Amino acid sequence: MMAEPVQPQPPTAAAHVDDDWPRIPGYRIGKRLGRGGMATVYLATQESLDRPVSIKVMAGDGLADEVARQRFENEARTIARLSHPNIVAIHEVGRTDDGRMFYVMPYLPNGDLTQRDLRGDGERVGAILRALLSALGYAHARGIIHRDVKRENVLFDGDDRPLLADFGIALVRNDDTRLTTLGHAVGSTSYMSPEQARGEVVDGRTDLYAVGVLAYELLVGRLPFAAPDALAMAVMHAQDPIPRLPAELRTWQAFIDQAMAKSRDARFSNAPAMLQALDAIGQRQGSITGQVVQAVRSGGAGRSRMLFAAGAGVGVIALAIWYAHDRGAASGAQAAAGRTATPTTTIASPATTAGIASGQSPTATAAPASAVPPASAASAASDRDAGVAAADASSSTVDASGAASDASTPASKTDAKAKRSKRPPPRRVKKRNFISRWWHNL
Repeated sequence: MMAEPVQPQPPTAAAHVDDDWPRIPGYRIGKRLGRGGMATVYLATQESLDRPVSIKVMAGDGLADEVARQRFENEARTIARLSHPNIVAIHEVGRTDDGRMFYVMPYLPNGDLTQRDLRGDGERVGAILRALLSALGYAHARGIIHRDVKRENVLFDGDDRPLLADFGIALVRNDDTRLTTLGHAVGSTSYMSPEQARGEVVDGRTDLYAVGVLAYELLVGRLPFAAPDALAMAVMHAQDPIPRLPAELRTWQAFIDQAMAKSRDARFSNAPAMLQALDAIGQRQGSITGQVVQAVRSGGAGRSRMLFAAGAGVGVIALAIWYAHDRGAASGAQAAAGRTATPTTTIASPATTAGIASGQSPTATAAPASAVPPASAASAASDRDAGVAAADASSSTVDASGAASDASTPASKTDAKAKRSKRPPPRRVKKRNFISRWWHNL
């Protein structure tokens, strides 16, 4: 988790002072912040300015170790040459009452990079790496190789700005003093380049290799190589393939591969080139994010258009069904009215009745032409023949109305069948055709 920036607070007075704590005029020691192989760092208050500071004091046995003493002095001189917003500065250099060297630095209250969990946070990791590459590029341009870039040496000030610290084993190219013998490796083996592990002469690309290791560690949450001892670790850095990043971090893989190349000639040539590649990662990530956002927005607009079209379609279908139903109802009413106005039987006239009674051949009188649909000549002749046959067959006086009614019944059924056969097809067929054509066109 990212620590929130805090404002430095003056240290409170210590309840007691260890005998090993230094006594430095003008400074009041508050507490011990950390201890390394050749020095200890204390939190103190600079009494003249009443501000919190960090004081790095050489270990007591360093007085007898000439190499340790020279390295401490080398670190103080190296930092004093550098003035960069991402490199820890030095306020003062001196000696304690017992002769140990010390130098005073700003107090950095937000701890170091080991206290941060940045797994998967490419944006925050990129910001820290940019600060480190800017600091290293500045130092390399002045002939200074850090040789110990790692999480513990990246500190944060009150504004949460990362600063590169601990130039204790830094190599200064134009310095005739050599504190490392060829063939002897110095540094942290987990971050060492293959040539540094072999004790060869190194240049700025060694620091860039360590930045690649640091980038992998911050993104994944663990070092790229793990070994039980320093020798095995050096062999892995020199021979083992570079581990693959998780799929969600694949945009970083090419950057890591080039930064951690086994051959220094295959790595980034300098810090500005590596910084440019880092910026390209940020641009690719921004492009991918923009594409995802655009896709989501486009998908939302597409869904809106789809819903609108679906609603419109439902409305059109409902309107079509209502229209077809209304037309069908009107057509049915008209057909019913037509069937009522058209007689289906032939009624005998009074003249016909009288003819039958007197024994004359009866003549069937058809309904008016306006009320009866046209019929064939065969149907008319059949009707007349049926009436005559009924009259001749009568052996007694019959009811003229009953005889006429009986004689007309067959003709009525025939006419009804003819009318039904000539009716137009049901309207519902047209309704189905109309809806089918509309749906096909939609």
